[in-house]
Amino acid sequence: MKLFKGEAMQFLGYLRVGVGSVLLALLVGCGSEVEEAAAPVVVNKSPNDDRTYAAVTLDNGLKVLMVSDSETEKSAAALSVGVGAFSDPMDFQGMAHYLEHMLFMGSESFPEPDGYMNFAAENGGSSNAYTSSEITNYMITIENQAFPEALHRLSEFFSAPILDPEYIQKEKNAVNAEWSMRRESEGRSIYRLQRELLGDHPANRFTIGNLETLADKEVRQLHPATVEFFQQYYSANLMALVMISPLPVAEMEALASEYFSLIPNKEAEKPVVTTELNFDEVAGKLIRFKPQRDLREMRISYIIDNNQSEWRSKPGDYLGYVIGSEMPGAPADKLKALGLISELYTSSYESLYGNYGTFEISVQLTPQGMKRREEIYDVITGYIELLRREGVDDRYVDEYRQSLQNRFTFLEKTDDFSYAASLAAAMQDYPIENVIDAPYRFDGFNQEAVNGLLAQLVPARSNVWFISQEEATDRELQFYVAPHSVEDWVARDSTAALALVDRLGLALPSQNALLPERFDIKTTPTVATAIEVADNVTFWLKGSENFEGLPKGFTRIQINNARAFDNVEGFVYLSLWESLYNLKQARLATEASVAGMSLSMSAGSGVSLTMSGFTDKQPELLSRALAGLRVEASELEFGQAVERYLRSIENAKRAFPYTRLSPLLGLLTREGQYTDTALALAASKANLEGLEAFIDATLSDSHLRGLFFGNYDEADVVATYERMAEVVKASPTASYARADVYDPQPGDTYMLNRDVPVEDLGMLYAFAAPEATVENRALSRILARHLRVRAFETLRTEEQLGYAAGGGSLDLYQHPMVIFYIQTPVKGPQDMLDRFNAYTLEYRDELANLTEDSFEKFKAGVLTSLTEPPKNLSAEAGPFASDWAIENYDFDSRDELIAAVEAATLDDVRAFFDATVFSEDRSRLVIQLRGKRFAEESFATLDGGVVVEDVDQFHRDMAVQAK
Repeated sequence: MKLFKGEAMQFLGYLRVGVGSVLLALLVGCGSEVEEAAAPVVVNKSPNDDRTYAAVTLDNGLKVLMVSDSETEKSAAALSVGVGAFSDPMDFQGMAHYLEHMLFMGSESFPEPDGYMNFAAENGGSSNAYTSSEITNYMITIENQAFPEALHRLSEFFSAPILDPEYIQKEKNAVNAEWSMRRESEGRSIYRLQRELLGDHPANRFTIGNLETLADKEVRQLHPATVEFFQQYYSANLMALVMISPLPVAEMEALASEYFSLIPNKEAEKPVVTTELNFDEVAGKLIRFKPQRDLREMRISYIIDNNQSEWRSKPGDYLGYVIGSEMPGAPADKLKALGLISELYTSSYESLYGNYGTFEISVQLTPQGMKRREEIYDVITGYIELLRREGVDDRYVDEYRQSLQNRFTFLEKTDDFSYAASLAAAMQDYPIENVIDAPYRFDGFNQEAVNGLLAQLVPARSNVWFISQEEATDRELQFYVAPHSVEDWVARDSTAALALVDRLGLALPSQNALLPERFDIKTTPTVATAIEVADNVTFWLKGSENFEGLPKGFTRIQINNARAFDNVEGFVYLSLWESLYNLKQARLATEASVAGMSLSMSAGSGVSLTMSGFTDKQPELLSRALAGLRVEASELEFGQAVERYLRSIENAKRAFPYTRLSPLLGLLTREGQYTDTALALAASKANLEGLEAFIDATLSDSHLRGLFFGNYDEADVVATYERMAEVVKASPTASYARADVYDPQPGDTYMLNRDVPVEDLGMLYAFAAPEATVENRALSRILARHLRVRAFETLRTEEQLGYAAGGGSLDLYQHPMVIFYIQTPVKGPQDMLDRFNAYTLEYRDELANLTEDSFEKFKAGVLTSLTEPPKNLSAEAGPFASDWAIENYDFDSRDELIAAVEAATLDDVRAFFDATVFSEDRSRLVIQLRGKRFAEESFATLDGGVVVEDVDQFHRDMAVQAK
């Protein structure tokens, strides 16, 4: 599979952009005379947009892109600086990242270290930043009326930061906590090891930083070195600002000039990596890597010359499109048919190492493939040699161009926070007129560029990675859990590899048949309409109210029954069905993706088939998807599916503890969820005959439901049912089956404890509201806006208990809960739970001191999030799909919630918090994940707390919420 860069990296993807004049002020003078101004630059945009774009360069050299959107309910800004971690001093690795943290700690006009975050939260917004290899990016989103002050605050990061030494240790600890949380991540470890192999190249740095690398040195200290770094690189001429708001362009330009013109232009030279690599030293290696999770992967990583300047012809993407194809004739198709791999991906990152990039091919191996890795290597490299000798022609140009053009023509908006950040990053890499269309631009096939890239895909420029727990290793990687070994890789003669490719019949892949040809707009009801397509079968149809001219739609067909949650065997068979179906339909899903559609099957209360994207070829896509619904698998394929499933159970235990808290809450509180032990036992006993019987029973007697949103009409709905009826027999009597959900009862305190094979402690502490009402759900949302910021500031920023820490709320189906969560390397279970309990008292005081004015701002932020126009079709469909899933066919859940939020008062929120957290009969849930660092400490206890040892029994006994 070739991942579209815009989608894989979430970079300028699925956006809707507009046209406007660009006010590029160019004063090119000679003496006192000014040359004629250059013609305005027009930002290339999608036709599917009404936003206005304009650009200026301020007198200090700072580039500004302004986006005027009359519909946006919130404003956003992002400022990128053209320096990143590759410019870290070697004696202070992680400095760029550390400086990013320090700039949040106050400025001359706004000296409070928590002032920026509090300001954003009080005005319905949020803020963040990130440091990459060659840029650092700062972004904020805010209520429209607070936008000028947000710009003032953001600008002083760069014009008047305090960089107070008082906060050195605090932010060093924050950086260290971020590193500590991620030091066991395979992805980060592999990327770090890739760069370590580059020797003295500037990419070989420990970019995140920790207490050791940021410690004061004998010859110089961190703080003056950081100030020096800031003074050297944080110059207006290396900065790019994006502003998005409903303000007219002229007003935004005035704001940009007022605040950002104060940033000094130090005429800094943009850092450029020029160090040449000696491929005899850095390539031709076999790296054996032993991951924490049970992975089975092989990678071929080619080091290529930076070809980002070829973005108009995209040789890397075009070549990846061919090599990574799932279509007949390509390596993925053949290797899957042989049972050797389950996935093949290609990726091209043109500037990953600055002056060099990578072209990678990664395969997920089956147990059989693990035994034949060298042969798989020969197939892939032999195929590349075949392309090199016979040439890659332009037969895919039309479909590749059309795929990108369709995406660009009908780009939809995304949230302005992400959009501003992506545009600010793009301004560092592309001409201003192309910051939007660059990922979608394809001016034509460039034979010379493709051949030039193919010439670099050779063993002498590549490293091979064997990634599994079976690898013999003899080295560790500083600062990461990454056992590995490095040895020379001796590639087979290309003649032998070519012969193997010939025997397998590999060739250029077949072409795509699903690209849309028509973009007709259907007449669709904007009011949700029930269409009874058969006895006891009702499909719901609703057209878009916001994107009527968009030829896209979202369809979900549910083959519903209770077999998935009646017993663990049904749950496992449903999961194996999902796995095998998606594996066997990978070719179809990839073909659909290239054509601007998506296809997936998911397990839940039965089977759900979901399609989205351009509607023209969705009927054909559905027909082909249904043809494979009754999966036909061999014993080998079934065994491989079971093996993948068992590995996924074990691998989940090694995820970041904070990411596992929500799934374990679901395990405890939702019927039809099973323990890892029960799932593994059922999977080990499963057999192919049992799967076939399960599939047959499901397709022969289920409740059929359907949801259509977007560019469909009633004829489409009926035609879909007719196709479904050829494969699925709908029960004339069955009703919608849904799993029961725990209903918290007064005085209940339940605890679920687990040991995990990672270092840190993860903990979730949840308090259930006294009643499951819409009023309480509204109050919990408002409370969460304030609690999220205060808990983060106290537990993470001030006390540095963990990088992932905070508070908020969640809905356990209809029952709201106030929550506190953390992943911590410094506190054991009882100490952490005691700290949470103490913090509830501290927060009670903070809530008592909250002013009416601040409360109204938090409340307004919640209302904005509920009432702002949707940015895209998916966002518009969300509330409709959510109500459909719970059989609320009035489709009014959001309207009821909005009314409840509008009616809420500060006294109501205070009373809600007291009743939920401090009443004598409060209801609580605690999830504890005890990492290896705390293995000798006992799990935390609470007075009256009951440890749930048998989840199945708990499900049988628990009170359940009404449906």
